[in-house]
Amino acid sequence: MGSFAWRNLLTRPMRTLLALIGLTIPILGVLGLFSLSDGLRNMVGDTLSQIEGVIVLRENTPSPVASTLSVDVVEKIEKVPGVRAVAPEVWGIAPNVEGQGMLMRSVGNMMSKGAGSLWDQPVISGQDIPTHKDLKSAVFPRALKEHGEGRFLDERDIGKSSVVISRKIAKNFPKADGSPRQVGDRLKIGDEECEIIGIYETGSMLLDVVLVMDIQAARKILKMPNETVSSIYVEAETPPGYQAVAAGIEAAEPGVSARSMNEVQANFGMLMGQVDKVLMMIVSLALLVGVVGIVNTMLMSTTERFVEFGVLRTNGWTRGNVLGLVTLESAYLGLLAGLLGCVLAWLGTTIANQFLGGGLHLGVSWFSLVLGVGLSLATGVLGGLYPAWRAARMAPMDAIRLGSH
Repeated sequence: MGSFAWRNLLTRPMRTLLALIGLTIPILGVLGLFSLSDGLRNMVGDTLSQIEGVIVLRENTPSPVASTLSVDVVEKIEKVPGVRAVAPEVWGIAPNVEGQGMLMRSVGNMMSKGAGSLWDQPVISGQDIPTHKDLKSAVFPRALKEHGEGRFLDERDIGKSSVVISRKIAKNFPKADGSPRQVGDRLKIGDEECEIIGIYETGSMLLDVVLVMDIQAARKILKMPNETVSSIYVEAETPPGYQAVAAGIEAAEPGVSARSMNEVQANFGMLMGQVDKVLMMIVSLALLVGVVGIVNTMLMSTTERFVEFGVLRTNGWTRGNVLGLVTLESAYLGLLAGLLGCVLAWLGTTIANQFLGGGLHLGVSWFSLVLGVGLSLATGVLGGLYPAWRAARMAPMDAIRLGSH
């Protein structure tokens, strides 16, 4: 029966091809969406794993860029039991960099590099140099030491327009001859001519957009008052004490939110869980379209083959045999569409990864491949059940009479 069902599909190649395309596209979408979801989850997880401390923000703000705190909060946090180091920071979207505004950079980058360049918007991080020097888990000094060049901020840079940039920024804002900027070159940020003293590389597109400078220089460029900070980076005396320290900070200053990286990662995991639910709804609609396509294809096929089914019944085939034949044909369509969708998804993610960077890596896991084939096979079987039932329920002579008209 299996070879018979396969030959039936091959006798109508155009119809079979159209049905394959109709079901392959939803399966490809399923695998592509979940590949992107997993890639984002892994990228954020890898980024957060580089940050060990507690970040203090104004309550109900999503990021340091949108947060504003009074400098008086610093003294209150220093008195919280278990706190080892407290380092205030100011954050903000960088104004014109080398004469390019945010809108100009976004449009230009999208035209030259694609949609992924939306992540390339430079962000200024102004650090209080004396307090940051005491940190043990600071990300950017470690990244410069391990994968960069030059030096990080120290007391010599207090009040000066010195800046530490990433290799990504050095390439995105090249010199006049087109080569990347290097240590010792100058970079115009807003109205300030800043000297590049160091170049770092974290490997994360979420971190490699940061321009690190002295807090007073950052306030001047961002036009922020001296009485405010954006966030406060806090280290605990012992790593297991971060949850207790975060709770102590929120108790000492009710208007702030103290977030350990474990909490941030858990919240992001919950967010991605909600995203996955939305993706599943979209996938369900796409698969429903695939089912309708299979039903339509198999209905047309069975209608044209009433005589064939009638002859088979008169030669001893049972209704179960006819039901199994048509269902097997639709299952073959589902299996082929699933395999084709998996191959295209693997090729697509492989090609896409050649143009992606910054820690974002798309991949189709074995679980996703099995899921894709399973969904496609189930869709094919479900789509063929009604046409198979319709073909099997007819009496042999009725089928021959209807098919002859």
